[in-house]
Amino acid sequence: MNLRRLIGYLLSFIVTIFFLALALANVRIEQLQAAFAAADYRFAFFAAGATFAAYIFRAARWRQLLAPSQKISIARLFPVLIVGFALNNLLPGRPGEFLRAHALGKRENLSRMLGFGTVVLERVVDGLTLLAFLLIAYFAFSPLHLFLPELAEWIGLIAFILFSLALAAIIFLLKREQLALHLFHRLTQFLPRRFVARVEQMIGSFTLGMHSLHSAREVAMIALLSLAVWVCEFISYFAMLTAFHTLAAFSLRPVAAAMTMVLINLGIMIPAAPGGLGPYEAAGIFALSAFTVNANAAASFALAMHATQYLLITSLGFIFIWREGVSLVEMSTVDS
Repeated sequence: MNLRRLIGYLLSFIVTIFFLALALANVRIEQLQAAFAAADYRFAFFAAGATFAAYIFRAARWRQLLAPSQKISIARLFPVLIVGFALNNLLPGRPGEFLRAHALGKRENLSRMLGFGTVVLERVVDGLTLLAFLLIAYFAFSPLHLFLPELAEWIGLIAFILFSLALAAIIFLLKREQLALHLFHRLTQFLPRRFVARVEQMIGSFTLGMHSLHSAREVAMIALLSLAVWVCEFISYFAMLTAFHTLAAFSLRPVAAAMTMVLINLGIMIPAAPGGLGPYEAAGIFALSAFTVNANAAASFALAMHATQYLLITSLGFIFIWREGVSLVEMSTVDS
């Protein structure tokens, strides 16, 4: 392990410790234990089922993104998808995104950059879909006499700008590929030719991974599948809120489920220890503070939700790793 990677790992664990301390500062262990003892685990199992369904839809969406280049069944994509997410739970730095592209390329004889291009597009579409849920929650706040925290508004605004810029860059690359390459050559004319040629080849493969955006029908299918992914996730969050009796007023739970889902998934983009430990819990507790949920109740929900997602995906990941005979050591070096 080189020094730069070691420093990166240490910083990620420092971030985790900071956010865990922030999240759990006002939490009492005995009240946390009481919340887990009083939970209705039928709803928790339902939350796990909804999470599983979300990953089925993720695999279906990935198939749709890859369809212009090669048709691959959901049954073949699902294990690769799960192992990628499991690796994100096991190792810092989210190397699972690179593994998915690498494993897909190796298994289906596809360009790694083509696969990675579809993964990047997934992330952008996920971000924009989450922002749609945030917008719905925002407009639901006023009728419920609630106030969205100012920090949440800023997080939403920054995320909207970043994801919109990413989408604009992708569309520009698709619609004006020659102009984009011309600008690339102008900006890299002083760099070594071999390096420039390699990057140009990567851009070409990356653009190929975006070809699903050329058809209105394909775009509509990707949008619908993305909506299905996040509706399943929303149901999962709603079920877990119900399991832990987090909000007495049933009418508040849909808005709270949308708010926690959005802020948690934006929060875990912060580089931290494997699985987003720390930022996940802090974001969940912060989101529920808008509904005047006390720290103990919010922490029990966030910890249970995180544990459910982590254990489900990591367990499935180990099953597929064993079945495919993949080495964890090999996987951990893919992103290098």
